[in-house]
Order: sequence, then structure tokens, then C-alpha cells
Amino acid sequence: MSWQSYQKTYLKRLHKQIKRRIILYAIIAFMISLSISLYIGMREHAANPRPNKTEQTKVKSQFTSTVQPQIASEMPSITKIKSVPSYHLKENNIERWIKFIMREYSVKYGAVVAIDIKTCKPIAIVNIGKGFSVFKAYPAASLAKLITAAAAIELHHIPSYALFYYDSRNSSQSIGALTDGYDYGKKSITFSIALAKSNNPVFGKLALYKIGAANLQSYFDRFYFNKSLGPSFIEHSTAVVGDSGDDIALTGAGLNTGVLLSPFHAALIAQAIGSGGNMCVPYTRFDNHVQIKKRIIAASTAKELLDMMRFTITKGTSRRAFYNRRGHYILANISVAGKTGSIHGTGPEGDYEWFIGIAPVNNPEVAVAVLVVNGEKWTVKGSYLGAQTFFAYFFPDAVKKLLR
Repeated sequence: MSWQSYQKTYLKRLHKQIKRRIILYAIIAFMISLSISLYIGMREHAANPRPNKTEQTKVKSQFTSTVQPQIASEMPSITKIKSVPSYHLKENNIERWIKFIMREYSVKYGAVVAIDIKTCKPIAIVNIGKGFSVFKAYPAASLAKLITAAAAIELHHIPSYALFYYDSRNSSQSIGALTDGYDYGKKSITFSIALAKSNNPVFGKLALYKIGAANLQSYFDRFYFNKSLGPSFIEHSTAVVGDSGDDIALTGAGLNTGVLLSPFHAALIAQAIGSGGNMCVPYTRFDNHVQIKKRIIAASTAKELLDMMRFTITKGTSRRAFYNRRGHYILANISVAGKTGSIHGTGPEGDYEWFIGIAPVNNPEVAVAVLVVNGEKWTVKGSYLGAQTFFAYFFPDAVKKLLR
């Protein structure tokens, strides 16, 4: 789809929807304010049928000081990391758009990082929620499958079209399903689709029967788990692979809650895959200068991972975020590679929804990492925030108009 037809359809419709919502919210706010004013006026009239100007001013002051702060306190506050003020970015339209989407969907805890793949410069760093930070480490969930996949590709030359067998659901967390034999199962799935659909049994078996604890640990270390990323305010991501078969399978499938990853580190993992296996570590630059990159995996491995991750967007767990209800891709001709992850966590309590992405696939420019924590009432998935971050990056003129 061309940009012209894209703008005439999707953007205009989105603009109209936003306008209608703003008008609706304004009407509701006006009606609430009017009702409160009338109620307060009736009570004052009952107490004193002819209030003087001083009393009228007092009522107005009470309304301003009590009702407005209460409404403001219900709105989520979005702030950057106060502990590292020297690394604040000058707010841009990408960050403004991310904040707008977060407010629109009432995100309570969320973090988004976008990094320029070529220069390693952060493009956007956004946090929402008290104590929630892009620099803190949280359960990595199925993003760990990328480490398992990299080890399988390099150590055993497993191609993307290789068939794997299993007997349960893609999302099964049963130890039996993860360890019931490498070639056991009536269902079959290719390596690339198993990654796209985040198939737990396939990656559990792959880690246990092909890779092993020592090799899996070495690949986590290659991706800078258990190491310093540079600045002290970036928490270490941690991954320790146990010797038991159950622990190996759980870790390889991304079900080990002890594997922790920061959103900033997740963005660097996406950046490394997009740059042919070269990661921006140790991270030293938050400015315009290009920093030295360190090779962590072979260029051929990174390319294989990138090609496999495309299916996450077209056929896998992120499809709904990148396609509208009519089945049209929302980013025109910009191809994206991605990986999702989901797991329950306790700090804060909720369902952790990860997404990392790289775009465009044929000439990667930007890497994105998103983490959203949903409570009992779900708001939005990390994939959707990732798609909107790419939208803001590649279509700045449209976003500028929508933010007016």
C-alpha cells in the first residue's frame, strides 16, 4: 500500500476517532462539573437563600481545590528516570506519541526504549508507574527463546525450516510437555513458526536435548546477562541455568522467572540482531556519537534470527498489533521483525507483556523494546505499543499532525 492511500484511509480515520473521543470526554467533564456546581449551589441556597459574594467565592475555591486535584490524581503520571538526570533525552514527538497512547489505554506500568541501530543513540526512553524503569530488570519471559535459538543455530546449524514435534499447546508450561523426548509428538511445527508462536515445548526440548546447560549458559553470557552494560544505573540482567533437566527446559523455553532482563538491555539485544550480531556494549554513549560495538554472535546467526522473527509479525503472537480489523498492515511498506514474551511477575504484581522489534528488516534502522504490566483489568499489549513506536518513528509528519 502506498503512503498516499495509507494516509487517506488509516490516518484520517484515526484522526477523526481521536477528535470524537476528545469531544466526548470534554462533554462528560462539563456535565460532571455542571452537576457538582448545581449540587453545591442548591446546598448553599438551602442554608442561605441569598449568599453574598464572599460565600460564592468560597464555594468556587472549594470546587477548585478539592475536585480538580482528585481528577488529576487519577491520571497516570509519566516521568523519566529521576536518578540519572544527565541522561535525559530532549522530548520528541516519538516520546509524546508513546505517552499519548499510554494515557489513551490507561497503562499503569510501562517502559519503552527505542535505539538507533547504527549509532546506538537512544531515540526514545519512556517510563510510566512509580518505581518502574527501563533500567530495572524484570522477568524476561519468552525473550529468552532468542538466546536458545541463537545457540541452536550456531552450535547445531538448525535451519528455520527444520521440523519439531510436540503433543500439547504452544503455551503449555507442563514439565512433561517440555521434556517428553526430542522427537516425540503427533504435532509438527517449523523452527521459525515455533519462534513466532512462542512454542514452549519445542524450545524446552531444544534446550534440554540439543544445547545443554553449559552451552545455554555461555550464550546467555554472550548476550551480556550476568555482566555490566556500562553505566551503574542499568541493573544487571541475570540468567543462571541449573543442572537439572527441568531447569534447563524451563530456562530455554523462557519460563524461568529467575531470568531477569531490563527493557534497555532488551533493546540492545534487538539492536545486536539488527546490526548483524554486534551489540553496543559496554554502553557508554547517550549522545550523537557512534560507539564501539562488540560481536556477540555470527552475522549469519543474526540474519537467520532476523528472518525468523518476521513471522512473529505476519503469522505469530504480534499479528493483531500490526494489522487492523480489516486485515491491513498499519505500517505501509515498512517490514518489522519481532519477538514477544509474557509471564506473571510480582514486582509490581501483574502479567508482564514484552515486545522487541527491529525495522525495516531489509536495512535495520531502529530497535524497540517494550514492557507493559497488566493487572486484573488488561489495558494493552506490549506489541501494540511497539507497533505505535515504529509508527511514530517512520511517519513523523502524520504523528505531528495527530498530536496537535
